[in-house]
Amino acid sequence: MSSLLKQVVAQVSRTVPLQTVLIVPFVLQTLVTVGLVGYFSFQNRQEAINDLASQLRRELTNRIEGKLQTYTEIPHNINRLNASTFAQGKIDPSAVKGEFPLWQQIQIYPMVSDIYCGDRKGSLLGVRRSPADGSIELRSSNVATNRKLYGYSLDRNGQRDQLISQGNKAFDARVRPWYKAAVTAGEPIWSGIYADFASQLPTITASTPVYSIADRSLLGVCATDVFLPNEMSRFLASLQIGKTGIAFILERSGQLVATSTGEAIISSGAAANRLSAVESHNPTVRATAAYLRDYFRDLWQIQTAEQLDFNFDGRRQLLQVVPFKDTRGLNWLIVTVLPESDFMAKINQSIQTTILLCIAAFLLGIVICILIARWITKPIASVSQSAKALADGAWEQTVEIERSGDLGELARSFNQMAQQLQIAFAKMQSLNQTLAQSETRLQKILESVPVGIAVLDATSRLYYTNQKAIQLLGKGVLPSVTPEQIAEVYQLYVAGTDRPYPTEQLMIRRALKGEQGSVDDIEIHQGNRIIPIESWGTPIFDESGNILYAIAAFQDITERKQAEKLLAEYNRTLEQQVAERTTALQANEAELRGVYEELRLQEQELRLIADALPVLISYVDANRCFQFINRTYQVWFNRSREEILGNPVRQLLGEAVYERIEPYINQVFAGQTVPLEAEIPFPDNKRCISATFIPDFDDNAQVRGFYSLMTDISDRKRAEHTSILEERNRMAREIHDTLAQSFTGILLQVGATRVSVDISEATQVYLEMIDELARTGLAEARRSVAALRPQLLEEGNLESALHRLVTQMRSTIDTVLIYETQGTAYSLPADVENNLLRIGQEALTNAIKYAYASEIRVELVYNQTQCSLWIKDNGQGFGVGSAPVRSGFGLLGMSERAERIGAQLAIQSQPGQGTEIIVTINRERELR
Repeated sequence: MSSLLKQVVAQVSRTVPLQTVLIVPFVLQTLVTVGLVGYFSFQNRQEAINDLASQLRRELTNRIEGKLQTYTEIPHNINRLNASTFAQGKIDPSAVKGEFPLWQQIQIYPMVSDIYCGDRKGSLLGVRRSPADGSIELRSSNVATNRKLYGYSLDRNGQRDQLISQGNKAFDARVRPWYKAAVTAGEPIWSGIYADFASQLPTITASTPVYSIADRSLLGVCATDVFLPNEMSRFLASLQIGKTGIAFILERSGQLVATSTGEAIISSGAAANRLSAVESHNPTVRATAAYLRDYFRDLWQIQTAEQLDFNFDGRRQLLQVVPFKDTRGLNWLIVTVLPESDFMAKINQSIQTTILLCIAAFLLGIVICILIARWITKPIASVSQSAKALADGAWEQTVEIERSGDLGELARSFNQMAQQLQIAFAKMQSLNQTLAQSETRLQKILESVPVGIAVLDATSRLYYTNQKAIQLLGKGVLPSVTPEQIAEVYQLYVAGTDRPYPTEQLMIRRALKGEQGSVDDIEIHQGNRIIPIESWGTPIFDESGNILYAIAAFQDITERKQAEKLLAEYNRTLEQQVAERTTALQANEAELRGVYEELRLQEQELRLIADALPVLISYVDANRCFQFINRTYQVWFNRSREEILGNPVRQLLGEAVYERIEPYINQVFAGQTVPLEAEIPFPDNKRCISATFIPDFDDNAQVRGFYSLMTDISDRKRAEHTSILEERNRMAREIHDTLAQSFTGILLQVGATRVSVDISEATQVYLEMIDELARTGLAEARRSVAALRPQLLEEGNLESALHRLVTQMRSTIDTVLIYETQGTAYSLPADVENNLLRIGQEALTNAIKYAYASEIRVELVYNQTQCSLWIKDNGQGFGVGSAPVRSGFGLLGMSERAERIGAQLAIQSQPGQGTEIIVTINRERELR
């Protein structure tokens, strides 16, 4: 097949002119290209239409979905804010409290018609936008309005102004659908779409239950009504959906939620029925809804975005339907319909333009092809004629073509070729002369080099030596010498012997075999003179890889041999010195071994002493890892030495204990000797320890580690605590036996005086005053006895003690006591917990007796670095700079207790605004 093609091409090239060969393929190529462009343009029309429509539908649907997402988040964000405010007590429907934030919210969002909250008593508080003039109205229903719904106007500051409406029927928020739906769901929820009773506009309600922060009990429900369908219909109508495209939103039941056609989705009148998509006045909406029902059987089957198309009214309709869901109950469908004809006109016009341009390009290509073919063939014909003349021997023949590029280069090459043929013979003569000169220069170079050069031909005959070679060998080239006689004639011997050097081992002979290398074991004997030499051999090859000859280079290495001899003698001397030094080092090693043994014994004695001591002794390096411990570490921590040595301090002590002592470790690495007292948990029990950290400095005064000495002082701490308790008990007995008994006696005497003696009214007043003072003194004496005996702390920690104290007080008074704990409780030193308990007890007593508070909040906060006690009441308060005399001693006692344990005491109070007492102690104080 290929041979036949070659024959056809050859036949055509011989018979068809060059101009025709150039024109015909170019015309065919242009015709095929134009045809393919037109064909693929026509074929890709529908694909381009579908791709454009798909992108347009996705873009429209994404915009609608984004706007719908924004609109549906607004009412739930309002509810979330109001629920938080409601739970904090700042919104109270029963007390008509908190209307200002509701007024602000309804002004910010025009789409919102009502914002309101109902509590568990049935009361309602909310604001409503008037459909007539857009004014904001406050609506309230509670006990004060006899459970009827009252409406008030609001001034420009959001404050209640005048009563403008009054309901006739009792209103209970708890029976309203929005309230019951939120309570049943237990989470934010949507209502269905309904007609607002005032404006008859389609409305949807978002509601959320409100729970107590303390015990998660139901407080009420907050709700927001929005004109969401109307807002979405306006947005859909504002979209540019081709020329006649539409968009609408419908529920899974088929009822319309919003539409770009402008028709109402709820019928007017008393019935106020929802409009179904298949009953729409717009024929495209009806046809689209019917097609979706027929295609999917059930709208609930649509779970993902779908792009479809159908024919309606003789036109192809491009359809996209996308589900829209949220977590609060909405489950709608977003539908966009775009007629294909809306954007086909420009595409058809562009196709016609493309066809016309293809025809014009084809005709223009033919014309250009003919002109180019003529332009190309004219200079080629001129070159052809000149070549024929040159072949006939006309060397002066030239081609005159004034053109750049390939043809111009061809003409210039042709002219240069003619000139080069004329001067070729002259150059050959000059080259022969140059070659002879080069050989002369090479010979001079070889004669001047300080190395002997010898050349052997392919038959192993020596045919050249330079002057240096003749000087070393004692003779030049001897044509009569055979290859086997070279070593004998030129006196070549094995170095250090009288044996002739083997001829076959000479490098010049080995080079003829293709080897390349060097040897330095040859000596030349010239009478009484012996010359050691080093010889190199190199083969010279022709273009076929055959060896033409071999070159040998050799030089006198007498000086190098002498240097090697001196080096050998120096090495022997050095070896002797090394042996002597080794002997001395071995003696020093024996001495050092004795010193090491002595130090090892001393270390063993020190370790025995350290292991016998009932304290913790250790050394920690700069990486905070143990490098030395005594045996007490193994006993107290119940670990082996291998489990402790080399491991970090943090790993042994645990994260919580290490965080407490880390600041002190930082101090010792700063160069300070640090004392420390702390309570540390061990595997068997907790121990109170007294520690000292001593820094270890290197030669540059940098801390490279520290020594640690820890002593168990648990028994001493328990003894101190026991002595303090005994002293408190003694003082309690003294107060009981002296002050309490005295006050009791006074009360008995006053009582007896009232019974047995007729007294005047003035005397009666004084006796009552004495009786009150005595009872007060007796109560204070008993309180002091109870304070000196902290039974609450003996049964638990500070958290449980405060809880029992609040429980006891709550059972004897009418004041509301709230106790909360934040964070994970941890133990504090006994004196710290005792003083914090007494400060809290004193603050509670003052708030009950002197502040006349109706609510007292106690909060104990455990943070990582500090512990705080908060006592806040809503009583009458006082000026902090002018505390009343009756409470001055209590405040002074709290201040002294805080100072005693190193805590910070802050008292904030103003007349009529309650009192707040905050006691804060850093957790690091526990380590003191």
